[in-house]
Amino acid sequence: MEASENSNMASNVLVNMQKSIILILLLGAGFSLSAQDNSNISIFIPPVTGIGNDYNDNAIIAKMLANEVKARNCVLVKIAQKADLILYGTLAPYHEEEQYYHDYVYLNTKDDDTPASVTTYTYNSLILNSPKQPFIFQLILKNEKTDEALLVQNLLYHSIDEVYDFFPLLIYNIFFQINGEQIPVKYVTDDWANKWLYLRTSFDFPITFYLLQGKGLIAGIGVYDGTYDKPTRSAPLDNIVVALPAMTWGAELQLFNWLSIEPNFQIGWEYLNSEQYVNMAVGFQLKFPLKFIRNVMMEPYGAVLYPVYSTSSPSVFDKSVSSPVALGGGFQLSVKGGQPGAAFIDINYMYYCFGDVGIKNNFDKLFPLPKTIHYQRSIIGLGVGYKFGVFNRNKNQNSE
Repeated sequence: MEASENSNMASNVLVNMQKSIILILLLGAGFSLSAQDNSNISIFIPPVTGIGNDYNDNAIIAKMLANEVKARNCVLVKIAQKADLILYGTLAPYHEEEQYYHDYVYLNTKDDDTPASVTTYTYNSLILNSPKQPFIFQLILKNEKTDEALLVQNLLYHSIDEVYDFFPLLIYNIFFQINGEQIPVKYVTDDWANKWLYLRTSFDFPITFYLLQGKGLIAGIGVYDGTYDKPTRSAPLDNIVVALPAMTWGAELQLFNWLSIEPNFQIGWEYLNSEQYVNMAVGFQLKFPLKFIRNVMMEPYGAVLYPVYSTSSPSVFDKSVSSPVALGGGFQLSVKGGQPGAAFIDINYMYYCFGDVGIKNNFDKLFPLPKTIHYQRSIIGLGVGYKFGVFNRNKNQNSE
């Protein structure tokens, strides 16, 4: 009795370890598959046949297959003749001595009628010595045009919960087979990454750092009253960090396959001297697109930023001493989002390197001097957005 319990416990541990390993592998590979474009692939899913553990198993599995196919942007068709691929699902009671799942290992034949092997995976979630009747779920991926089996997967299970656990792995194997280009599918273009013009909108979260400079301050940190040599009173200041939302609109012109320019306009909110105001700037970016990974575009860039002080902030900045321009750079990572464009994340750093930024002293009643407080200003920018591409560049231009 004790040996039987220990055997069941060991079996449960092995099954749980197997599920954990599967999850880790899928997480590691998930990003690369999510970036693939499947919008040109049509798939037909006939009703799941056979008998499972429960009379609802067939309908549940068929719905899960349909949802996964649609979630990966494939075209789900209702007629087999209109499909590129077909997913056949079958359920049956499993008897180990029959080795049912071996039946489909040699589905295909070569020209001389000799068997041709098919990529086959078998997963066992069964618990040793379980009194429950085991079942097998077999999932076959076939090329509708050639009637060739491309992938066979078998899952031995007791209940639908175990099918849920292994389902991400089954789907991963299917789309790894498809996106690994082992299946002849229609040609997929990268037109989204080769547009003349991209119209860009992003929601940003700039973090602005004001590093206090000692010019005119007592001991390099204090505003005061009286004279600099004999102040009647003083108070220390500190660095300032401001983090408030912003937005950017831009127009990126792709001059060459490896070079783009983007003028843009930025607007955001800032809070200084107990005043909240609108902060505006005009920017220019010189980008270098890298297109080594399908459906992904990486763009390191250099940037220039020119602040446009709005009429809503006349009492904040002393424009006579404020740095006129900021220089810096960043990195934009874009992933195809629909045929015409891409979703992206953006990180950048800008530094006002041509002088200090002057902020007017708002402690003028108690500590009126100096009238202008000097800071060095820099910005770390974070953003997410979408850019919509128009006007395809031709093949010769793409190869430049």
